[in-house]
Amino acid sequence: MTDPRWPSLREAARRFVKAEGCILSVPQIHMTEAWTMVQLISEHIPARLHLPSVVEGNIMVANLFQVGGPEPDIGTCWVPNCEWNDFYVQVVDLLEAGYPGCVGCGGPGAEEEWNEFSRRALFSA
Repeated sequence: MTDPRWPSLREAARRFVKAEGCILSVPQIHMTEAWTMVQLISEHIPARLHLPSVVEGNIMVANLFQVGGPEPDIGTCWVPNCEWNDFYVQVVDLLEAGYPGCVGCGGPGAEEEWNEFSRRALFSA
């Protein structure tokens, strides 16, 4: 939790868990785990009407978050120099804690407004 990327990683995972019907892009090597994550969303949030779909590409949901890769526009939560497994673990942890249908289980900062600009400033510091 002392890594300056951790809050961004957690925010990316929160955004993904809350998103209805988004398109998750992942490298081919992680496709099976990505579909497993979609199944976990279905199991942990049975009221979800529109589950994510999965396509091949960089780890991201357009205009929502991006794990690794070049810096995207400021409206996208960016987690630089991060790996798929780190994101996967965060999503599973949130789902097992009952997020988003619980109070306080989203972790530090879950209830506060996200400031992408200030988070990115920490990456270059």
